[in-house]
Amino acid sequence: MYKNIVTFGKFSAMLSLAVLAMALTGGTTASGSSANDTTVQAGNGNGSMAMTLYSPNQVEILSGQSVTWYNPTAVAEPHTVSFVLDNTAKADLVVPFAITNNSGLVPLIPNSNSEALLTPDNNAIIAINKRAFNPVVIDSTDKITPLMQNANYTLTGTEKYVNSGWLLPKGLEGTYPGSGNTFTITFQKSGNYNYLCLVHPYMTGSVTVQ
Repeated sequence: MYKNIVTFGKFSAMLSLAVLAMALTGGTTASGSSANDTTVQAGNGNGSMAMTLYSPNQVEILSGQSVTWYNPTAVAEPHTVSFVLDNTAKADLVVPFAITNNSGLVPLIPNSNSEALLTPDNNAIIAINKRAFNPVVIDSTDKITPLMQNANYTLTGTEKYVNSGWLLPKGLEGTYPGSGNTFTITFQKSGNYNYLCLVHPYMTGSVTVQ
C-alpha cells in the first residue's frame, strides 16, 4: 500500500511538472506566422527553477521565412542555438589551450573568488571555447566568419556550423560580457535542421523548412 502511495506521489509530481511546462511553453510545435517570422524561447523558468528546453522545440516554416530565438529566463542561465551540419565542425564548450609564456593569469574582476583552471602539469589552461561562446559561421570551405551579437543570419544550407553565441535574458547579458539576447536565421533551403544548446547538449530543437 505504501509503495503504491509513493508511486502515485511521484506520478503526481511528474504530472504537475508536465502541466507547468505546457503552461509555460504553450506546446511543442509551431508553424511559420504570416509575418514570416517565428519566435522560439531558448530556456524558461524563474528564480527557483530553470527549464532547459526550446519552446516550441519543433518549428515548421516556408523557405524564405525566419526564426528568432530569445532567452526569457528570469536568471542569467545561458543558452546557445547551435546548428552542427557537419559533425567534424562541432565546437566543444570547454577546451584546453597551451600556455606560451609565464606572465601569469590574473582575474579581470578584482577580489573575485576565481582562479584559472590548469591541466595537472600546468602547461595548459582549461577555457571556454570562443567558437561556442561567440556567434560564428563555418562554411563548406572551412572559412570562419564571426558574427555580431544578436545576429541576423541567412542560412543557405551549405554551412558546416552556425552558432548563436551565448544568449542571456535582456538586461542580464553583463553577467557574461559579450553575450547576446537574440539570434535570427532566415532559411533559404528546404530540409530539416536540427540544433542544440552547447551549454546543455540534451536541449535540442528542429526547424523544418518546406
